[in-house]
Amino acid sequence: MIGQLGTFDVENYGDLLYPIVFRHLLKTKDPNLQVKHYSPLSGAGPNEAGFETESIRSLFQNGHAAPRTLVIGGGDILRTDWDLVARHYGRSSRLSQKRLRHAIGTEAALGYTLSKKLPRVERGRFFAKRFRKRWLDYPAAGPFLIHPQALPKQTTVAYVSCGVPHEFSSDQVDEVRETLEHASLIALRDEQSAEKLVAAGINCELRVAPDLIVTLSDQFDRKELIGRARKILSHFGVREDHPILCFQSQPYPGFLESDILRELRRYKERRNVEVVALPLGYCHGDHEFLKSLAKQSNGVVKYAGVYSIFDMLAIIAASDLFVGTSLHGNITAFSFGIPHVFGPLPVAKAEGFLKITNLPVELKMQSWKELNDKIDWAVMLGSDYFLNKAHEAKARVYEVVDELICRIKRINGFRNPK
Repeated sequence: MIGQLGTFDVENYGDLLYPIVFRHLLKTKDPNLQVKHYSPLSGAGPNEAGFETESIRSLFQNGHAAPRTLVIGGGDILRTDWDLVARHYGRSSRLSQKRLRHAIGTEAALGYTLSKKLPRVERGRFFAKRFRKRWLDYPAAGPFLIHPQALPKQTTVAYVSCGVPHEFSSDQVDEVRETLEHASLIALRDEQSAEKLVAAGINCELRVAPDLIVTLSDQFDRKELIGRARKILSHFGVREDHPILCFQSQPYPGFLESDILRELRRYKERRNVEVVALPLGYCHGDHEFLKSLAKQSNGVVKYAGVYSIFDMLAIIAASDLFVGTSLHGNITAFSFGIPHVFGPLPVAKAEGFLKITNLPVELKMQSWKELNDKIDWAVMLGSDYFLNKAHEAKARVYEVVDELICRIKRINGFRNPK
């Protein structure tokens, strides 16, 4: 049994794709390989993802049927900021009393609900403290930085398609280094993540390959996805005979709806496209932001409020262009050869992806005011350009997956000699 650990319990398109793509990659190589998914929260994966997760805590419990290999990834999860990770679960939990009770317990949920008049930061601390105690109370350098010797059955640990969002502080470096140097494999999804580990003094071999999700188009047939998307989009009044610009953004300080609408309206007038606003990160508030944007647009933007990640995937695959802040929205478009442009969210992983796939870093906007010029340039590059880059990126991913499977079989063979 292989375990896969990540944030597969949050309402976020990219995080929920990892178990689906990872399981497919392994079973394509060896149908006998079985995968069990782990996340902070136990239960059904959100957004109709179609898989179940067990709590990370169970990995540390004696008597648990521990996996022989625990693969950690993907995503920006090589980090030590426990409280910030815990707070990420707060938005989804606030949307549902049931989720809130699951996240922090019935008594704490009542206290959290009654604390609405407290400043937002105080409520965030209240939630994070109780979430950590309930779900993240285990010995580790970070929520997803796990030393194999901390696991009851000495499970082998590998890191695949991981990112490093922040530098490690001097008081954290030794424990992080000790943890990672006991990993059987460390495969990072971009060079900037590798640079952070090297700066922390990690003295072991680091593999670098694009994000696993670049292989998405090898798993899903685009024609079938387009058929699914057309049925969905017709309910939102989207015309089939016009090109589709799929737009996504999370709310962020400085992202003015007026700036975005001005650029989208201009592009629609210039190119006669249908502009579809697609929420991908419910945990980030995409749905609230995009619904408001569409409401103010006087019909320029049509909000496609789907919840299933497979509906989200279908709509991106059926689009002619993608513009968004979502890393995995862009990666999905890239995988299918759809011209795409990153929104101006100040995160290093966007540039990291563009560099590791040999795409121009100029495909990321610095401001929404660049939207029209950047889209024109992406369209000029053409679908074949993106398809060729995707083909190269996939080859590098498959090399890492082959190496991982080789190590898994070697470990299993050693533990179960014939």
